[in-house]
Amino acid sequence: MSLSIFFYLSLAAWRLASLVANEDGPWMIFKRFRSRAEQWCKKYKFCRELGLYELVTCEWCNSIWIGVGLTVLYLWVSEAILYIALPLALSTVAIIIKYVVQLLQSAQQILDNSNKSRE
Repeated sequence: MSLSIFFYLSLAAWRLASLVANEDGPWMIFKRFRSRAEQWCKKYKFCRELGLYELVTCEWCNSIWIGVGLTVLYLWVSEAILYIALPLALSTVAIIIKYVVQLLQSAQQILDNSNKSRE
């Protein structure tokens, strides 16, 4: 596996983990998935004991299994997995850019306020 493919798959794994754990998703698919997982774990004792609901709602937890899935897909379809991973990786980069811009804007506001208070 080349470093670039590893990087794309890593970004894709983070995006999928975040989608599953935190976001509603298109047509509320991830929200409904979390809701059904919660209902299932309330109904079945083994689910509660194994903490399977937390597996769905925790990015740190589900990213391991998503990474396993992406690895299996890579071994199965090789570089064709980039057709799946690249849009997710690009989405991750867009999110990172958004946070960097927000951080820079906040820093600029703090700097402006600091300059105004000196005057």
